[in-house]
Amino acid sequence: MWLVHNGVPFDVAFSLDDTMRQAMAIKCSEFHGAEFDLKTMSFKERE
Repeated sequence: MWLVHNGVPFDVAFSLDDTMRQAMAIKCSEFHGAEFDLKTMSFKERE
């Protein structure tokens, strides 16, 4: 639902495989100011 909330059409969001869905969700989160660390595969804490 995070992708739909961020403007991805419903049919597209639910037709993606798990890896692509996660990548797009991470990118949408980064558009909102979050920072993702690929080494730890987690979001960095905001200061």
